[in-house]
Amino acid sequence: MLNWNTIALAGVGLIAAGALIFLAHSQVSDSRPRDGGTTRADTVAEVIDLFKDEGFNPEVALKSRGPKVPAVFLASLPDDLVSIPDIDRRKAVFVTVVLAHVLWANERLHADRARIKRLQQMNLAEKTMRTRDRKWLSRMAKIYRTKPMAFDELLRRVDVVPPRLAVAQAAQESGWGTSRFARAGNALFGQHAPVGEGAITAKGDAAVGMKAFKTIQRSVLGYMQNLNSHRAYRQFWDMRAEMRRAGQPMDASALAGSLRRYSEEGALYVDRLRTLMRMPEVAAAQGAKLVGEE
Repeated sequence: MLNWNTIALAGVGLIAAGALIFLAHSQVSDSRPRDGGTTRADTVAEVIDLFKDEGFNPEVALKSRGPKVPAVFLASLPDDLVSIPDIDRRKAVFVTVVLAHVLWANERLHADRARIKRLQQMNLAEKTMRTRDRKWLSRMAKIYRTKPMAFDELLRRVDVVPPRLAVAQAAQESGWGTSRFARAGNALFGQHAPVGEGAITAKGDAAVGMKAFKTIQRSVLGYMQNLNSHRAYRQFWDMRAEMRRAGQPMDASALAGSLRRYSEEGALYVDRLRTLMRMPEVAAAQGAKLVGEE
């Protein structure tokens, strides 16, 4: 029987287990400021106080599903997260910090989808697009690896990632934020990168590099872009698109089954994600909403 409180907090061991096999080139869109509004908190206590000031107590609010999460965006995880003896407190803080960014990134994906749909309707009506809209579409096509004006394919790829799935992957790949990669470079999702290109190398293995990010926000955006653009995850896109066509809510557990190629562990990796998604702190992400963003 796996002791997930112990294993999930081991950090580096899980990074090796959940090593990312397929990584798309990171080309986060610059169509809007992506790293604005982040703040810093050096300790777990400071993080909790920041959220409490907004009426949200991470240690209480995550005991029920669908919490309303304040738009508080930490640039990085608190320095003392790894040393906090209360495991439940660690997990609550980690989920709260990551969930805020995931919800923010999903809102941006919703906005991008809406813009693509509007431009698709203009194209079908043979209306002339503005130059800036054409440039934006070309940029999106490059980022998501589609042909120009391939509206249906863009909509298949430009879509949200269920928060419960995203949080579970972050917990799995970063050991609940305690791994050296997470602490040194906001590397929460196990994205590999060539050594010498801003990557953090594994101790004792200079050939293995983990992509570093300036902020958690960039890490989340990079993860979602990778998941939505690399052909290794076509089954993920297909399942998500079918759920939309059927008018069904996003089933995070079912979608996790499409991510066997995310890790060398394959089916075992999926089992671990599903175990994590059943944990109360992670399950709370289902139906969560971001509130208070200006």
